[in-house]
Amino acid sequence: MNFQQHKAILDIGSNSFHFVVYKIENDKSFSVVFRKRMVYRLALQKKNGKSFLSDEDFAEAEKIILELKEIAKSFFCTITATATSAVREAVNENDLLEHVFITTGISIEVLSGEREANLNYSAILYSHPDALSKNILCLDVGGGSTEFILGRAGKIFFIESLKLGAVRLSLRFFPDGDLDQNEIEACRIFIKREIKSVKEKLASEKIDFTTGNSGTIHAMKNLVLANAARFNIEKQDEKILTKEELDEAVNLLLTKETIEERKTIPGIEPERADILPAGAIILQTIFYELNLSNLYLSDFSMREGKLLEVLESDESHG
Repeated sequence: MNFQQHKAILDIGSNSFHFVVYKIENDKSFSVVFRKRMVYRLALQKKNGKSFLSDEDFAEAEKIILELKEIAKSFFCTITATATSAVREAVNENDLLEHVFITTGISIEVLSGEREANLNYSAILYSHPDALSKNILCLDVGGGSTEFILGRAGKIFFIESLKLGAVRLSLRFFPDGDLDQNEIEACRIFIKREIKSVKEKLASEKIDFTTGNSGTIHAMKNLVLANAARFNIEKQDEKILTKEELDEAVNLLLTKETIEERKTIPGIEPERADILPAGAIILQTIFYELNLSNLYLSDFSMREGKLLEVLESDESHG
């Protein structure tokens, strides 16, 4: 079976458009040859309590996708596009899908929280074959939602997608980007309440290891690595985020009350400085509520899960 040599996957999230081109080998293994992340936040407007996509969102989505389409063309491949919580919760999601298809020719699949989690788990199993024999908890802290996946021996035991995301909670608790101790505490209390059902479900489960693959998780580890001397943490593993490391990173982050102050922290992406506190609080609260001691950082995410699905489809139609 001769596979198309390159595949392009576009993940339209609440915080950014994440585009990856993969080179595909004949044995279906793959490697990243091009990656681009364009920060643009969709569906921030509200009408009657519901989020909706603005004219600016339509124009920006069209512009970004046309630009990425040209990049895909240079690799002689087409784009497989998915969208997550920002689009799926917008009252006019279908209007956006129609607009993008008419103006760019690209169809977007809007993923449910459960489908998003399934693709994440597929990617984890592919990248960690030993996970097939273990109980693993997969976390994905996104811009609009957080997914919890518990897998047992290669099968999903339960999936929970909660409306907890770095962008969503930033807008709710820190709308101007400034941090206030009362709002930080209110944010923690809100998250605890929201994840209570997950905590109860996992209380009697034996978890062999926990893995995560979201921008928030990687951003917090980058913060740890860039400030290791300040934190006085001796042992560093680039693929493991420990509870101790996370606590140090969150404490540093939350002492910087303004966006501009947070941009001066070594290891922080400037475009994430406004939403990272909320994402960090979500992650830290999950660690404490689920009694996690560490988390393995995976390089594979929902995008790789979608790629695997595309490759399987190609094979079955071949």
